Amino acid sequence: MKKLYSKLIAAIAFAVIATPVFAATPPTTQAILDAVNRIPPAWSQILPVTERFVLVMGGAGVLDKETGLVWEQSPNEPVHTWVEAHLFCNIKAVGNRKGWRLPTAQELASLIDTSNPAGNPDLPAGHPFTNVQSSIYWSATTDAGDSTRAWQVNFFFGNLAGGPESEIKTDALLVWCVRGATGADPK
Repeated sequence: MKKLYSKLIAAIAFAVIATPVFAATPPTTQAILDAVNRIPPAWSQILPVTERFVLVMGGAGVLDKETGLVWEQSPNEPVHTWVEAHLFCNIKAVGNRKGWRLPTAQELASLIDTSNPAGNPDLPAGHPFTNVQSSIYWSATTDAGDSTRAWQVNFFFGNLAGGPESEIKTDALLVWCVRGATGADPK
């Protein structure tokens, strides 16, 4: 009910704001519904893969409609230390767009789907990504107990590792950049 109420409020707001733009013709019901459907999704949604991922930026990025994040469609293979990984994402341009960053452990783990029997990498069956390795990727999340270590996500075993299992920041791991929202732990 809350979701429907939120969409209704957004549709009314759109109609009020858009009415001067459409001065000659008021917005149609379909225009209002289209505006409502453009509202960013919430983390609480579970979508089928066919609806979850959308290619954007000419196919260079993938919008995850469950999280609202945009991922590189094809992450690069070279490995980097944790500090290099941050720099790599911060200066990266994908689809002629800047604004990339290293994802948090939670964001990166949101892509894991261990229910895919053909896994490796452990991503949802039918995902649109290419070049994702069945290996370990850095996250931006520092290990709270040891600042020389950071959390990582393993797409071979489909798990998130931290604490004593976290990697030392000088180790070289793969990097998968993300765009959107705001990550945490910019150390």
